[in-house]
Amino acid sequence: MKIIFLMLISIIYILKTKFALGLGVFLVYTLIFILALIKNNSFNSLIKISEEYGKKSKIVIFVFIFVGALTSSWLASGTIPGIIYYGIKFINPNFFILFSFLITSLVSFFLGSSFGTASTIGVALMGIARSGGVNLNIVGASIICGIYFGDRWSPLSSSANLVASLTGVDIYSNLKNMVKSMIVPYLLTSIFYCVLSKNYILNIGDNKISNLILENYNLNIYLIFIPLISIIIFSLLRINVKISMGVSITLASIIGVFVQGEKFFKVLNYIIFGFYKFEGSYFGEIIKGGGIKSMLNATVLIFLSCSLVGLLEKIEVLNYIKNKISKIKTRGELFKNTVFISLISGMIGANQTITVIMTEQIMEDIYDEKKIERVEFAKDIENSAIILPSIIPWNIACYLPCAMLGIGNIRFIPYAIYIWIFPICMYIYYSFIKKEKELI
Repeated sequence: MKIIFLMLISIIYILKTKFALGLGVFLVYTLIFILALIKNNSFNSLIKISEEYGKKSKIVIFVFIFVGALTSSWLASGTIPGIIYYGIKFINPNFFILFSFLITSLVSFFLGSSFGTASTIGVALMGIARSGGVNLNIVGASIICGIYFGDRWSPLSSSANLVASLTGVDIYSNLKNMVKSMIVPYLLTSIFYCVLSKNYILNIGDNKISNLILENYNLNIYLIFIPLISIIIFSLLRINVKISMGVSITLASIIGVFVQGEKFFKVLNYIIFGFYKFEGSYFGEIIKGGGIKSMLNATVLIFLSCSLVGLLEKIEVLNYIKNKISKIKTRGELFKNTVFISLISGMIGANQTITVIMTEQIMEDIYDEKKIERVEFAKDIENSAIILPSIIPWNIACYLPCAMLGIGNIRFIPYAIYIWIFPICMYIYYSFIKKEKELI
């Protein structure tokens, strides 16, 4: 069977690469599988539901592959270095923390990858913060808030695509519906970081990163941003995400060859294995990453996660939780319970994918029973299950960005205001501003 073959491939990969988090999820899957057998479920029925739920990961896996290729091709073409260079060039030292939030928000929106943004512009900003004597936990928090802005609200985001796939809502309709809900949290976060910036001023002199970018790249502004512009245009035209990324990767590869002087097969190597041209140098610690290979861990994890949720559904764990929270009377209560389930799922699953899938599976029938539109359901998932895992210290959505940025995965949390103020604002809106009659 396909599912058994994929499971075998997954466990071989996990053991070979010493992927501890993947091993943990696989062991949990195995234990739940054994428990389901003890509860008189047939082996074939468990394989069938694992396969059924595993298929839900397909669209996100394709997005992972394209994001990996996109990141490395943008590094080869000079698109990401150009963003870093021109971003740094216009930094106002008095507003560095605010700038960190705004620039990572912008990059994560266009890149659609929280990890990709953290490992590129995020690392660069942390390098500037270290050299300028700014509190690293505050800067790290502003970067993490920025990267999850794009993770929640980018057509290229694998997380946003996962929510769209699970809820059956067109991704562009979902993104449009989320605009109003993000305005207040984003403004409050910007004000918060503006105040902190005044108290933590960057001490900036000659910037080493900018000089190194100029030495190693042809920053022709009319060419290096073409891959970025193509993504924007295709997004506005609502063209399929995979097509828009494919075109951008192609354009970036062409620019890499004809503008940056890369060999064609070298660019192809970057796309598959990642961009590590400057490895071993200070510059190589900042300008690196991407590649389809870099997404293998995430691919294995999301496949196992989806299959695990299928088993939890089979042994009726999700139904048990549904029954406990089904007596909801107001829209505010409904969202509050969605937040609660998101937190519990994020703590148990230790990754964003499980959080989203479990929350969707548990809350779907309740939203349908209360006659809440699917697009509203998708928005609530985005405003809870997508962003909250980033402040659960042992969740991969928190752990990996912190590791990339070189900060502790607890001390930044009080300053990550965008993450935890979002559900608070939404609860206040549903409970006190948008007052409606009781739900059915």
